[in-house]
Amino acid sequence: MIKELLRLEDEEYIHFNEVQIHDVLVENTSEFMEYLKQFYHQWEKNSTLVELPKKQIFESAYARGDFRVMPCIINADYRIKSVKIIGTNEENSIIKDKICVGKSFLIHPYDNYIYAMFDVCVLSSFRTAAISVLAYALLKHSAEAKIGIIGSGRIGFYTTLILHKWLGIDRFHINDISEKNKMHFLTLAEKYMPNATMHFINAKQMGTTCNSVFVATDSSTSILNKENAQNITFISSVGADANNLSEIDADLIDGRSIVTDSHHSMMIGDLKTWEKENIITKDTVVELPTLLHHTMELEEKILFISTGIATQDALISQFIYDTLT
Repeated sequence: MIKELLRLEDEEYIHFNEVQIHDVLVENTSEFMEYLKQFYHQWEKNSTLVELPKKQIFESAYARGDFRVMPCIINADYRIKSVKIIGTNEENSIIKDKICVGKSFLIHPYDNYIYAMFDVCVLSSFRTAAISVLAYALLKHSAEAKIGIIGSGRIGFYTTLILHKWLGIDRFHINDISEKNKMHFLTLAEKYMPNATMHFINAKQMGTTCNSVFVATDSSTSILNKENAQNITFISSVGADANNLSEIDADLIDGRSIVTDSHHSMMIGDLKTWEKENIITKDTVVELPTLLHHTMELEEKILFISTGIATQDALISQFIYDTLT
């Protein structure tokens, strides 16, 4: 009676949990990567395809970590409206050993109600790995690739999985200081990549063994520098997504083209530090859609850095929804 009088129609939505999201992305890895690749080629031709407000980052004085609000609208035939509210769970007071917490939402393109809700840990980890591998595929993929993975956590695992399932790479060199991460990684690899070979090596060996390295850590100090990475032609750094984190030393910039998914990635992490210190500017950091749209000469060595943008959240949320409904 009250609902009728006040005209309170229910707003129905579907909730996708972490395991559902993991399962659908593992089963459809190549399909998602082709979807992502196709989108970027459309974005290169149409700069108005995406409306991307800057992410808002909120910190508090009484606890470590932050939470972020990340909205995005994708126009044309996509008609995707999305917002992600994600927290960095550094305190681990209630939710244990899960750094990404929160929810991502799909918003109805016309009525603007939430019709789908997603847990964000797997979603964020997979889409971060996906943009890293996409950049590699578009810029530097080689049949002679010798791949290194620094950080064997969630992002490192999904990066390896995508490289294996989408690009057919079956030999990897892994580095991680965490024995727990190593054990979990090997168990996952045996289950999902039984035909791939994994070699754990130390950090010093990475620069002499590999020509392409993907870094996804929670390091607060730079890992790769001019000395230990001089032979690496492609580096992707996606772990330093907060102001207290760093993966790449500034001395590594010389002689490398710096590419990012969006200049929004310069809001935090290594890129923000370098811009603040006048080492780089937005003019010297090339956005991936712009790079695809215009013919540019890149240095032989490439440094790709992403700190996460909402465009990938919107796309992966829509992909999961379309695949499972």
